[in-house]
Amino acid sequence: MSGNRRTFLKQSGLAVASALGFPSVVCSAKEAVQKPDALPRHIIHLVADGMSMGTLTLGDAFARLHRQRGLRLFDLQQTAGAVTALVNMRSLNSVVTDSAAASSSWGSGSRVVNGVLNQLPDGVDLYPLYQLFKEASWKRGLVTTTEITHATPAGFVANCSSRGSAEDIARQYLERQVQVLLGGGRKFFEADKRKDNSDLLKAFRDAGYAVFQQAAEMESASLDRPWLGVFASGHLPYTLDQYADPKLLTSVPTLAAMTKRALKWLERSDHFILQVEGGRVDHAAHNCDIAAAVREMVAFDEAVEVCIEFQRRVPETLLVVTTDHGTSNPGLVGLGRSYSDSLKLFSQVLRAQRSFEAIADTLKSASSAADVRKILLEATGCEVSETKAALLIESVNGKRKSLFDHMNSAAAQLGQLMANYVGVGWTGTSHTADYVPLVAIGPGAARFRGFLQNTDVFQNYLALAGIEYRNPTAPLMSECGPSADEAEFGDKETEMFA
Repeated sequence: MSGNRRTFLKQSGLAVASALGFPSVVCSAKEAVQKPDALPRHIIHLVADGMSMGTLTLGDAFARLHRQRGLRLFDLQQTAGAVTALVNMRSLNSVVTDSAAASSSWGSGSRVVNGVLNQLPDGVDLYPLYQLFKEASWKRGLVTTTEITHATPAGFVANCSSRGSAEDIARQYLERQVQVLLGGGRKFFEADKRKDNSDLLKAFRDAGYAVFQQAAEMESASLDRPWLGVFASGHLPYTLDQYADPKLLTSVPTLAAMTKRALKWLERSDHFILQVEGGRVDHAAHNCDIAAAVREMVAFDEAVEVCIEFQRRVPETLLVVTTDHGTSNPGLVGLGRSYSDSLKLFSQVLRAQRSFEAIADTLKSASSAADVRKILLEATGCEVSETKAALLIESVNGKRKSLFDHMNSAAAQLGQLMANYVGVGWTGTSHTADYVPLVAIGPGAARFRGFLQNTDVFQNYLALAGIEYRNPTAPLMSECGPSADEAEFGDKETEMFA
């Protein structure tokens, strides 16, 4: 951490104000609207990582097909007292951001270069949001479907020159005493997996944490100790794949279940801040896998629902729901006479049983068009033509190239092939420069109205906690340095056919 000590005003006498959850508490909403200076006791920041407007739209359409009701996020936007915004999420070096730079903008109030966590180009560390909130006596939690050390959760806590320094991030979580940590990434805590061979699971236990690896352990964990829950070696499985494997369904908790338990732990304190990330929305979009992406959107929405119910019970809660960037920008295209076939085709997404990631190895080993057709029928429920199956084999083997170089990966070509059967096309396989949606409700929500810069979120949270502090900044750079795609997948960890 850089040398100069930070000064800030300790919060004092935080006002308790009401906030709207749903129409049954309309009177509370009116109080919140009439008192724009009301301050929250609790802040919940929810991120559907990589959720472009297309993914949001298709997630709602899928929810209506799958469970006969749309996303609660849209209900929230139409609730009295809700505030909506568009946010410019650009990083310091590019109009296209990666998750590290995006989360760092929320976590420090400064833009950083893609791939970096809360550090300026000259090496100066920025003081993270969760450290400031710790000094103001707020409890802190991180919940995610990715590795717990992944860029989005880490952006609220850690300082690293590379988002890939997961082992260092894991240690910083311990040193900075984040009370609730739930997600994947067990390998970054295990002695036999870490490069330094240190047993971080034991270190957390020695520091008083309850450490668990199964959903049942989380459900029964004592509330009188801080928590570290790591439910997979890497990222948590896709929701689509969990439902295909009963063992995963019982051993790996859902995002909603983790969020509910985190709130149970945190609500005992006067003040807390919690970040909740549906991180695998992004990964599915990188893979042009619409079936996996919309299932992750519904899983995220169920976590949003948990938070809405919490706010109904504890109206002094500020709820902010947003994303860090778009990814691959899927869209349901107009097909058939007067576009009448679009929804009919999209409804075939309901047949999907496995994610593209889950079938990647099998698909790589396919030796004939017949093999490909069988694999895709079992995984997606769609009967692919022999001609298109043969073309996919060429793509997987690198013998067939797209006219758009960015779509040369086998994952992209599989997504393009499936577009013929589900009606969803893709712009690419990486992040996009979209302004992103944000909805806020509860005391302090009025600060999030209109067109915002990503760095405004940090200053808004500090102001609502009664903290006065500002990190140093650097001027915007020309389009140079690592691209968002390189920063996000520089280690090829999530590339299906690498």
